[in-house]
Amino acid sequence: MFSDEQLIEHIRGLQQDLRVINAKHDELLPKISGVYDVLTEDAVKRFQRRFGLPITGKTDLTTWDKIVHESNLIRSKNSLPLAVRVFPSAMYVVSLGDTGRFIYILQGILNGLAIEFPYLPKIDYTGVYDCNTEQAVKILQKNSGLPPTGKLDAATWNSISFLYSNLAVSLED
Repeated sequence: MFSDEQLIEHIRGLQQDLRVINAKHDELLPKISGVYDVLTEDAVKRFQRRFGLPITGKTDLTTWDKIVHESNLIRSKNSLPLAVRVFPSAMYVVSLGDTGRFIYILQGILNGLAIEFPYLPKIDYTGVYDCNTEQAVKILQKNSGLPPTGKLDAATWNSISFLYSNLAVSLED
């Protein structure tokens, strides 16, 4: 069914998930050894008891699925949100008239910044790098110490992203 190496990796994965769950409940953490030892069996029994499963100390499919589900749930609540990569590439340059899904995102970011910086124009959501979008980018380039070309390159994108990200963090405080 499984090679010895695969079995060891499955047990390690189980032990990692049990550590996540047990840490939340301030319980003894099993070592990640790849060996289904007494500590692992005890952790499985505690888990089964907590979730109303038959207390066998064995990891059947029902127990396995519930452990994976619970550990993923804990991880999702305790981890930082993933960043979304939007800008196409480091060499990409956006000019007047260009289109793309990420232009909608840029326009949303610019409108978000315009709330805090009233000198920025309000942008319509068009998905087109139009004159208003270009003008807002020029203003931000100038205020960021970049050449105000109006072209959206990686340096400009990074500057706008940095400003927006730090503004969002400061508004949470």
